[in-house]
Amino acid sequence: MIKTLLTLMLLVGALLTACGDGDGVQTQPPDAASAPEPAPVGRIDRSDVGPAQVISLSLKELDLPAGADKVTPSGAVSDALLKDGQLRFSTPGDTGEDQEAAFEIRSGSTTSVRHLLIRSPRPTAVETYDHTPDESPPLPELTIEGLGPDNTLTGAPLTFRVKGLSAPDLKDFSRGWITDGRTSTILVTLKDFWSFNPEDSSLSISGPAMQRILGMLPKGDFELGLNLSSSMANGKKGFTAVYYARVMKADARLSGKLLSQQGDPVSSLAGRKVLLEGIHTQMRAVAVLDANGAFAFERVLPDVYFLTLSDLDYPNAIRTSFPIYEDSTQVQVSMVVPSGLGVDTGAKTAAKRTHPGSLDARSSVTQDGKGPAARSIPATKRSAPSAPLSAEGIDRAVFSATAVEQDQPVNKKIDFKVPVGTESVGVKITVFAEESLFYPVMSMAEMRQLAEKRLQSGERPPKKRKYNDSWSYSVVGLPDTQLSASGVVSEVRHYDIQGRMTKTMCVDVAKQTQNAALSISGSVGATNIGDDLLPITTTVELTLECRKLKSSSPKIEVSSAKFLSPNKNSHPVISPKNIGDGTEGNLVGLYLSIPKGSSDNTNTIPLEIKYSPADANITEVNLGINGLISGSTGGIPPAFSTVNLLTQNHTSTPGQIKFPGISLPIFPDQGTREREKVAITVRLKGSVGGVEVRSDPAAGGRVAFSDGRNEFKPLYLAGEVEGLSGQRYGPRDNGGDSWATARTIDKLLASPYPFNDISSQHVTQTSAGGSILDHQGHSDGQQIDMRYADGQGGYSEALGGANNGEYIKQLIYAAASEVKNNITPKPKLKALQDWILKNRTMLAFEARHQKTRIIYIGNSFIEEALVKGKFPSDSAARSGDIPGWGAWTDMPAKVRPAPKHLHHWHLSVSDENA
Repeated sequence: MIKTLLTLMLLVGALLTACGDGDGVQTQPPDAASAPEPAPVGRIDRSDVGPAQVISLSLKELDLPAGADKVTPSGAVSDALLKDGQLRFSTPGDTGEDQEAAFEIRSGSTTSVRHLLIRSPRPTAVETYDHTPDESPPLPELTIEGLGPDNTLTGAPLTFRVKGLSAPDLKDFSRGWITDGRTSTILVTLKDFWSFNPEDSSLSISGPAMQRILGMLPKGDFELGLNLSSSMANGKKGFTAVYYARVMKADARLSGKLLSQQGDPVSSLAGRKVLLEGIHTQMRAVAVLDANGAFAFERVLPDVYFLTLSDLDYPNAIRTSFPIYEDSTQVQVSMVVPSGLGVDTGAKTAAKRTHPGSLDARSSVTQDGKGPAARSIPATKRSAPSAPLSAEGIDRAVFSATAVEQDQPVNKKIDFKVPVGTESVGVKITVFAEESLFYPVMSMAEMRQLAEKRLQSGERPPKKRKYNDSWSYSVVGLPDTQLSASGVVSEVRHYDIQGRMTKTMCVDVAKQTQNAALSISGSVGATNIGDDLLPITTTVELTLECRKLKSSSPKIEVSSAKFLSPNKNSHPVISPKNIGDGTEGNLVGLYLSIPKGSSDNTNTIPLEIKYSPADANITEVNLGINGLISGSTGGIPPAFSTVNLLTQNHTSTPGQIKFPGISLPIFPDQGTREREKVAITVRLKGSVGGVEVRSDPAAGGRVAFSDGRNEFKPLYLAGEVEGLSGQRYGPRDNGGDSWATARTIDKLLASPYPFNDISSQHVTQTSAGGSILDHQGHSDGQQIDMRYADGQGGYSEALGGANNGEYIKQLIYAAASEVKNNITPKPKLKALQDWILKNRTMLAFEARHQKTRIIYIGNSFIEEALVKGKFPSDSAARSGDIPGWGAWTDMPAKVRPAPKHLHHWHLSVSDENA
């Protein structure tokens, strides 16, 4: 409701501004013909815009005039600038909630308004697991009292209280856990520490007990889960609900300062912001500089971080990277601000222009007062030296930062002058990680054999490292061009078998250099954080007149290719919005439905391709697929489909092709389902200057999602898999409703359970983040709805849960009548006892699997019989014990009763734990 009101306020405010400030007195009605039209209002749909970032968006891509001359931000954003054909702004720190911002943009007498939703990557709200959120009223709200900022566990007492319920008795059957969401490992059982207060039906954990809990936890993020259940005795209406929230344990303090290259504090930036971004934890925070250029962040988790000075004139140009380790409590970082980037550092600078790329600005980091240990690279681990960069000339400059020493950031300033009359500037960006050269080169067949070997032996792939080398670059000054990115070396491994990530672009600058020279600035950076003692290098190469060079050697280059979200029906695709902490909810990732039998256009994906030269005649667009394993494509070229995407709806402008929604083609050589992630690549065919050419997939064309990620988890339609079609129950949804990962399909093939919904095509969701299959989750290909065991050796429809569990309910009530009336024999009671036995055995078996994240079963009569071992309170036997069965005292913690599971049980698994 608050977000809705804020959106309305922003909209009203923008409209009032567009029509005047409202302070004057109007004495007569205005002429209707002369009344100003309302400002056009739209939304900026960008999933890659998050908290604590400096963002640059193309005005052209926002359908705004390139000549816009004024921007007024409101809502969550207070800093914005129009420059170089871009809307630039900095976002606030993460509050644990989504934030709304609006931009009023003027171009002469024309005013436009754009709204932006900034999603929190670390929500602090207590979530309720609601399997089908639109089918019934929402569950009561749960409050957790005693958590610190960002849901930090501080050692203070915790109290859990359900709002709006009349004194439920939660004492006997409620459970709670603190879980490592990455592995679904239960670290703390809260029932061992809490006490029930019958006066307000709250559950409390004392301060001393919380101190013991903190001692049991490492530093990090965790999931706090509660399965609350009240008794149905004495005619009371039962209550069952599942709640979960992200909590963390963190005690590290990060303090820092900005320094000039002479080592003096930068005092001219008091009040400016510095932005902190954690790569794995997704921590996003903002601190304000004081008069001495100092800043601080509290409660920082162990991770690899980027620290950026918020500067809209030079976005992301002043940036450094460093780790914070598990045992660190006091971390100090200094960020050096080079001269010439619009910041008065107080340093005396030489009048003579510094040679391009020669300025080496060194930042530093210490952990608990200790700097990084010196280390050398053993000759046995040293790779063959990379080819040296060619000498710079008047038409070319190279800016490169190489990091060798451990945890010592290296940054170099970009300073390049484009002469008057230049028509185009070429940009080539390369990130080269030498340690990537030591990953094995395998054929596709060898990669699949390795995957099969691991599957059969139970061997797990190498664990992903948290502390990887980092890189960054920012190129500022080119018109309508966003060239700023950062990341870690694990991402580089998935670009090029040679350990390189390359991006090229040819930018038209004729208008900008018509009467004056054009200045290009920015920075490149690298930090050696990885465990392998090998350097990482970030390079930006700038070349004049790239267009003329290209025309002398005709070729087409794909400068970028992106899948976008939402799709043409305003449905988010590929990336789940409702992300849990690894146990509950969806698993983070990018999910693509790979067709096998036929291509389906029910749920399509927007695709945007940019290429050079802009005047190339493109006649064919193909997509290819690569399997990824051990962090590499194996050097095997993509398997390209022969389907020409230009036969699908699209718009073309010079240098760009936009598809509002493509249907993925059937790829060749797809007899095997890929268990690991895949890469998708674009290949263009056409002509340049009358010469037939095609793009080189090795030089560019890797498709990324809008936020830059480019590894996709493939999903396959389980209902079409040979051997599974007979296990499928329930109606079918258009586009398919059983899209699953290869490992989920393996699980189904090895199990006898009838299954229904898994995920929609491309995990298509509603605007609220739920699956279009009407589920809160089910958007990662690893959540399955299945029938209960019938107690008779099978999984028949009736006692499997059909008709919302009505036949199971009838069996329970009939057995209660037999017990109440002491009927002999008691066939219904025997059938119920068998039903309980088979289902407890099945659920306990599935809960033991390492890849199982969580299991949901029904509440109400299902919970009473299966968990509590009792007849319902309104049955003939009242709340009496079911003969032969007591309460399920050793029920696995992963099994949790929840509403809306009377007709099926739900299994969430994780490929990462396979």
